[in-house]
Amino acid sequence: MKSSLGLGKYRDLLFAILLFIVLDLGILFFNFFASIQLERDASRINAAGELRMLTQQITKSLLTLQVEKKGELPIQTSMAQLNQGAAAFVQGLAALKSSMTKDAEFTIFGLNPDDLRDTLRKLEREWSPLEESIQPVIAAPDPTMEDTEIAATKAVARNIRLMALSDDLATGVEAAAKTKTERMRQIQVIAIVLALINFVYIVFKFLRRLNASDRIAEIARRETDDILQTVSEGLLLVHADGSIGTQLSASVHRLFMRQIKPGEDFRELLQSLLTKERAEEARSYLDLLFDPKVKPALLTQLDPLKDVQISASGDTSGKIRFLTFQITQLREAGRVKELLVTVFDVTQKVQLERELAATQEAAKSDVDDLIRVLEQEPVLLQDFLLGARSRLSDLNLAMRAVGRQPEAYQALIDDAARLVHGIKGEGAALSLTAVSRQAHVMENALAPLLKRRDLSGEDLIPVVFELSRVQDQVERLHRVFERIGKPASAISQREPRLMDAMVTNLRSLSERVAQSLGKQVRLTAHVDEMALPADVERVLREALPQLVRNAVVHGIELPSEREKNSKSPVGELHLNIGRTEDGLIEVTVSDDGRGIAVPEVRQRMAQLRTDSAQFTDAQVLGFIFDPHFSTATEVTEHAGRGVGLSLVRQIAEKAGAKLRVMTRPNVSTQFVLKFGVVS
Repeated sequence: MKSSLGLGKYRDLLFAILLFIVLDLGILFFNFFASIQLERDASRINAAGELRMLTQQITKSLLTLQVEKKGELPIQTSMAQLNQGAAAFVQGLAALKSSMTKDAEFTIFGLNPDDLRDTLRKLEREWSPLEESIQPVIAAPDPTMEDTEIAATKAVARNIRLMALSDDLATGVEAAAKTKTERMRQIQVIAIVLALINFVYIVFKFLRRLNASDRIAEIARRETDDILQTVSEGLLLVHADGSIGTQLSASVHRLFMRQIKPGEDFRELLQSLLTKERAEEARSYLDLLFDPKVKPALLTQLDPLKDVQISASGDTSGKIRFLTFQITQLREAGRVKELLVTVFDVTQKVQLERELAATQEAAKSDVDDLIRVLEQEPVLLQDFLLGARSRLSDLNLAMRAVGRQPEAYQALIDDAARLVHGIKGEGAALSLTAVSRQAHVMENALAPLLKRRDLSGEDLIPVVFELSRVQDQVERLHRVFERIGKPASAISQREPRLMDAMVTNLRSLSERVAQSLGKQVRLTAHVDEMALPADVERVLREALPQLVRNAVVHGIELPSEREKNSKSPVGELHLNIGRTEDGLIEVTVSDDGRGIAVPEVRQRMAQLRTDSAQFTDAQVLGFIFDPHFSTATEVTEHAGRGVGLSLVRQIAEKAGAKLRVMTRPNVSTQFVLKFGVVS
């Protein structure tokens, strides 16, 4: 019923369109027919005109041949012209006769072809006697004088008549062609006028209906625009080819922090906003969304566009936003035609979740540190807390008293970097997570300042702020330590077990660092039973965590790499503390890792110094203690700043100890500290 009503509604339109198509096809067919007729008429006119010329050519060639025969001259040229002319005349007559056999071709235009045929017959009768006299001349290689004279005489006698008949035929053909052209032009004009009348009818008939549809569409468009301008979510359509539709909500530009143009590729848009890995996941996910065979439940599980972080392209302010994409498939005839993408701004929610997680992690770290206070050797913990408090306090005073000279700021930043890195290492060795983590945050604040030479007092403000946080962590642990109330005798006595506690802490540190990097390590220690001087023990507490961390990060390889080199997947670290034959205290930290590649160090050195080629391998190896040198490709909590070994060298120099490094590529690396202290 609905189908019949719909057909009746558009019956006039369908009939008018059908009539228009019929007229167009008729005009097209007639033009094709007319082109054939014009081609035939042109061929007839050309053929009739050529007959007049050929009669003259035949007569001329016969007369020339006659003269040449009498003068016994060469006759090849005359014979060739005679042959060509006679053959062409015969072909022209045949072509004209063949083209005039169909009466319909003429009668359809109201023409009578009998007059043309009569003229053609007269021309043929006039030609036949001449053709008979020419044949003996053409047939013989050297025709007789008699045959030539007979043919020439007939040609001269009939030439004028043949020319007149040819002219009459050409004139008749031209007149017929002109009449046909006029009739075809009239038919075309009539057909075009009918088509135009039909077109005007279509426009006039349905103009009101189209206007009414336009008014309805305009109302719908305005309502859609009102909705798109009002909603806070981002709404957009993505076509099967990945292009964005023309209808976008106003919030889309704000959410993506850039102007979005209709027709832009949605996949490329995500690639410019997301990380490379997440963008690849999003591209694969969109491909799945356009696959009608994939179940919606599986798509929900694979969705990589939940709470994704985006950043504006070219924005140097560091502004970020978190978005969630809700994508709905729009299906038609069993296929996914388009995707309706709804974008939600979840920045505040994600930030609150992260702040809550950070608060929980900080609280957990504080609790863990309090537990470590109870578990750690009191002397080691007290020495660290007192030393850290003192060094941080001195740094705070130095920052407040620093002058206005740029070199003073730079020197202070360098000292602060080494100081906080040392506290970070000692705190990590004592498993004081909150302290080491806060020290790492302060390192992040110092990192951009280490590379600058135009520092001012304002640049130190974030450093002072982070310094106060590190001090708060240390002070909190110190207050807890004092409240525990350890006996003074227990703290004052430096028993040999302190070295055992230090080794245990270093072993725990090495295992934690290795686990975070996906490595395996085992630390063994050999410590002579002797009482170390307090200053040596303090140097070891500061330096050994740096050397152990450096060995795990840079020396020990991943298990897969070690197995390729026929090594045990578990890396070996060795700590030896003892006396040499001459009574000096010697501390050795060695590993069985990849060693130090001098060419790589030299290459890195060349980036910082122009005279690297002048140094020996031993001098290049010493460059690893430079505060600006690091072989790490990225900065992490454990490496990448180049401060660790620089701090070890500074500690050794202050203590008057000698520091050496020995390495064998792919075999081992060994750091040796030798103290000039005798018993």
